[in-house]
Amino acid sequence: MNILILEDEPRNAKRLIRLLNDIDRTFIVEGPLASIKETVEFFQSGKTTNLILADIRLTDGLSFEALKYAPATIPIIFTTAYDEYAVQAFKFNSFDYLLKPLDSDELEAAIDKAAKAGKNYTDENLQQLFDALQKNKFRYRERFLLPYRDGYKTVRVSDINHIETENKIVYLRLNNGTSEVVNVSMDELEHQLNPDYFFRANRQYIINVEHVLFLGNYFGGKLIVRLKGYPKTEIQVSKEKVQRLKEWIDR
Repeated sequence: MNILILEDEPRNAKRLIRLLNDIDRTFIVEGPLASIKETVEFFQSGKTTNLILADIRLTDGLSFEALKYAPATIPIIFTTAYDEYAVQAFKFNSFDYLLKPLDSDELEAAIDKAAKAGKNYTDENLQQLFDALQKNKFRYRERFLLPYRDGYKTVRVSDINHIETENKIVYLRLNNGTSEVVNVSMDELEHQLNPDYFFRANRQYIINVEHVLFLGNYFGGKLIVRLKGYPKTEIQVSKEKVQRLKEWIDR
């Protein structure tokens, strides 16, 4: 079976490929493709596959825009970090989906189901799902409600300079120099925050474009990001993400 992966986060893609190899080493994995542009080019070139594993959001938009170009017979399994609205949309439109982090047994069961059932949607279903999630496109997280003394306080997303994970604890580093701990994973935050303003620089950092001060060249084709208000913080960006980072800032 040929399986095409649509995933813009290298770490998630590597984990998915590893899970697929563990399930069945005869699987031929194609991709990962990280953008709508790459996916459209894949199908327009005449290539095809037996199954698509698609993340909701790619580097340049929602994956549904690219899936319109896929042959109508290919089943799709969507993968997503938990998003209550997205899950409701999947259930309402009868789409198969898996929540990240992916579980090997659930992935194997979903692939087996897709292989037996074949195409699991209609073009109308896909358009309805696309429309539903497009309406939610700008409903990104705007604030955090955090425990404070005997009650709670709010932190606005606009007050975040960057986000950092250290020893499995996630910190919001604020513009005033203080920090707040949140019980949300970096993968979840990556999907909850508006990608027009927030960029996943690496496994440890998510940065706010409004506070990027300087990009410096680093060995191996990498970049170093320095942020306003945090002069001692230097964030490395991998060679694979450098072009995406430059395009994200230069808009």
